[in-house]
Amino acid sequence: MASGCGVDGCPVGWVVAQVQGRRASLDICDTASQLSDVVAASVRILIDIPIGLGESEPARECDRQARALLGERRSSVFNPPVRGVLEATDYRLANQLSRSLCGKGISRQSFNILPKIREVDQWLREDGVARGRVYEAHPELCFMGLTGGAVMRYNKNQPEGFSERLDVLQRFIDDAAVLVEQVLSSYPRRAVAADDILDALVCAVTAARPACWLRLPEPVPRDSADLPMQMV
Repeated sequence: MASGCGVDGCPVGWVVAQVQGRRASLDICDTASQLSDVVAASVRILIDIPIGLGESEPARECDRQARALLGERRSSVFNPPVRGVLEATDYRLANQLSRSLCGKGISRQSFNILPKIREVDQWLREDGVARGRVYEAHPELCFMGLTGGAVMRYNKNQPEGFSERLDVLQRFIDDAAVLVEQVLSSYPRRAVAADDILDALVCAVTAARPACWLRLPEPVPRDSADLPMQMV
């Protein structure tokens, strides 16, 4: 049976979804590097975090193509920081540094996930095996792919958006609603949010179907650290 792993960041670490056939499981990892031990070596991992980073331009070609595909939902694709901002820990200084490096500031949303980007960047630069099986993904693109090209109608943080996305997942995962509810009842919302779980699951379902992947862009451009700037 086809298997895959999907990963999304959450306040306490990372939500890790694994699927095999129509069965799924969910775990929480403290650090991204733990995925190397938690996920079988033969399993592809899709992670919802920017991987390859630009030097003088924050918007990557994969970001531009993702926005074009998502249309009205393009606002869910935000520019990652340029590599020179990666070590910044203060928003004001990060914004100033970004402007000096590329002429553009860094959004608050991008800054808020900077520690996660930095964590994955370090992991992949140090772990050559992980580099060969970890791919960047965008959950909204994954939902779009699984529905044959239909963009989700509602925001994922709305009740209608949660139901809409869960309905899609239940086409591919047995007892998806039960699994999601089990995790939500086990953790407070300040630790794991409902959309973190859905995003990890849709990345896992997509990871298990590599023959159907669309890669943005193709061929893959690489950054100065030799990491791919490409979304699945």
